[in-house]
Amino acid sequence: MAIILIADSCKPSVVMSSEVFKDKIPGSVVHVAGTGKECLELLVQVKPDMCVVDFDLPDADGVSLIIAMRKLYNGPILLTAFPDQMVKDAVDADLFAFNDAGGWVSKPVKFDDLGKKIEKFFTDKHRLGKRFDIEMETLIIGKGAGRGKRAPKVHGKIKNISISGAFIEFDEPMKFKGGEEMMVALSFPTLGKMKKTKTITTAKPRKAAPKKEQDYDDKIKCTIAWMDKKHTKAGVIFAKLNDAQKKNLEVLLRNSLMVV
Repeated sequence: MAIILIADSCKPSVVMSSEVFKDKIPGSVVHVAGTGKECLELLVQVKPDMCVVDFDLPDADGVSLIIAMRKLYNGPILLTAFPDQMVKDAVDADLFAFNDAGGWVSKPVKFDDLGKKIEKFFTDKHRLGKRFDIEMETLIIGKGAGRGKRAPKVHGKIKNISISGAFIEFDEPMKFKGGEEMMVALSFPTLGKMKKTKTITTAKPRKAAPKKEQDYDDKIKCTIAWMDKKHTKAGVIFAKLNDAQKKNLEVLLRNSLMVV
């Protein structure tokens, strides 16, 4: 049984959205919130499988509400709104890193438009975060095997990244296991500091030494989602980000090229 949460104060929109869910997901239970406050309360109480949030709520705009919901909820959230430049600007500014809410549904809600989004993000489990191409140094830090044991570390490169995880290539094989917890060290554009360096003329350019752990701006907790057979490539899922990490990661994404 799927649990759906719809935050919308417009009765015709609620009726249409509810009918679409009942058609696409037979047996689904729909909960309705008329305000942003009610939405956040129901979010905790009913633990929905999918949410639909209207942009124009009596006490909040949909984009701000979705940002607040992301701190409590990792499932798909769809945004509905009447076409307007203000909506587009708000989505581009704050929801650009997400495939679900970033691809908002125009009002009045049409059966086919909402139905396609439900199939994409609920039925087919499409990736919620957009992936961005990047070439970035990182240090992967595993968990120590026991008391007094040093945590395993390996240098690598992040090849693409999203708000929820990253694809990493290790500089050397590292036998991490799926589901294993680890840390990924990152340098953010907003925190990185320019360092003065001396220009040295040589016949061959010297290869830069890998960064040390203390050279990175922050470390993000994550888990291994998958690992290739050679143990040189892995996908990681970020744990819950704090506000500063999320903000700095978004700046990093904006400076990267989105993967189509």
